[in-house]
Amino acid sequence: MRRKTKLFLLLGVSSGIYACKEEVQIDTPSITSYQTAEVAYMGDSIPVDITINGEYPINTIKATFFQNDQQIAESIVPANKAGIYSNKLLVPFIKDIADGPAEIQLMVKNKNFNYTTVIVPIQVTRPKFPYLTLKTAYGDYKMEPVVGEPYKYAVTEAFPNTKLNALIEAPAYGKNGNSFLFGGASISAYATNKDSIPFQIVRAPGSTFTVSFDTRSFEAAPFLKPAFGGIEFPNFANNIAVIEAEFKQNQPIGLDGIVDIANWWINPSFLSSNGDGTYKFRAIDGKYRITADQALKYFKIEPMEGNALANFDPVSKTGGVWVNGGIGDSDGSALKERFGIPSMAANPSLWNSEKNVAMAPLGNGIYQIKLIANQTLFLSNVSGSTAGIAFYQNSRSFDNYFALNLVQTLYGSPGQPTSAGGSARFELKTSSGNLSKGAPIISTGSNRSLGANRTYVFTLDTKVSPAAVTITLE
Repeated sequence: MRRKTKLFLLLGVSSGIYACKEEVQIDTPSITSYQTAEVAYMGDSIPVDITINGEYPINTIKATFFQNDQQIAESIVPANKAGIYSNKLLVPFIKDIADGPAEIQLMVKNKNFNYTTVIVPIQVTRPKFPYLTLKTAYGDYKMEPVVGEPYKYAVTEAFPNTKLNALIEAPAYGKNGNSFLFGGASISAYATNKDSIPFQIVRAPGSTFTVSFDTRSFEAAPFLKPAFGGIEFPNFANNIAVIEAEFKQNQPIGLDGIVDIANWWINPSFLSSNGDGTYKFRAIDGKYRITADQALKYFKIEPMEGNALANFDPVSKTGGVWVNGGIGDSDGSALKERFGIPSMAANPSLWNSEKNVAMAPLGNGIYQIKLIANQTLFLSNVSGSTAGIAFYQNSRSFDNYFALNLVQTLYGSPGQPTSAGGSARFELKTSSGNLSKGAPIISTGSNRSLGANRTYVFTLDTKVSPAAVTITLE
């Protein structure tokens, strides 16, 4: 338990080897009296009254709350001279902390940085609220205590929606209590009205279900298990979970059970938004590997053949087509990270075949990838630096590449289909230093900005030889 009562004295220094005998007066401020609560509930704002004495101007009065040797909260009291001061110190509401003793450290410091401290013991208890309030867009619902579980509250209703974004309000408790909100994807106290908890359950519309919350553990329900298109992921290991399943073209895809899904990158090559939080699967019918990456916050989608990633079949014009990239035909001074998903900065491919990216197979030998300037593709706004991508037939190898014919590029900004628009934004080139291992590349132009956040659609027609590349702006 922290027990600090310090007197720190700055000693006066005499200089000039006795030439000057003027004494420097040293003053340490003192706390002559204080008053605060001896018992507090988590969530309280307890009053702190302190009387200080000292001749020098005061710099700071600080009240710090400790529990189990950990600093939990701190309050600064504005002060500039000796006298009586009052303030309030928040006793924070934190999960999994047991009732018990705690400490308030009062410290006063003057302009010379001399200071003194006093430790005040206090007993802290977690309140047992008479009720909580579930606050939703459809109205407020009273959560009652659950018998036999002293910190758990629940409400059962036929809620209007099985996706229920909500906040939970705790009432003021005791004479020093405050009303506050629990909220957020990772639930915490003192949320704002924008930090909703994404409750969700699979039920028929209008069916009753129960929403519960424990004010000690901060555990809440119901939440769905992470799922893609109704298929649940197994437990995550090292932030990765994988499913392999059959999907159909234009199948609606729900992304369930990912509490921070709003922060995830959604692959536009494979998924198009329906505008209601669900997506449409753009690729043709087949088996796909879906890798959910909690660290990078995206779903990696890859076509499969049997139990392996699919390579391209040059006879049937089916299977997988894979893209890699990085530095184009010119290195220059820009960063090397010029292509990658979910972002070129967080996960650059860097011409590493282990990071090949799948194109979406759309059927009839047509494949597509959508890249966003300054996110997944280099903006190409630095003189002497370009980005390039190449197309391969193997999922994790550069052995077999596609010969290319660039049949449609874009010109100028924002990207016109004819040369009247200006200089070409994309050209058929050879990679710098043979990074593409012989594959021809589609390279950006040097210092020809693509326009931040514009989406470029690369369509590959494998039915012809060389494969035809068409570039459009979405």
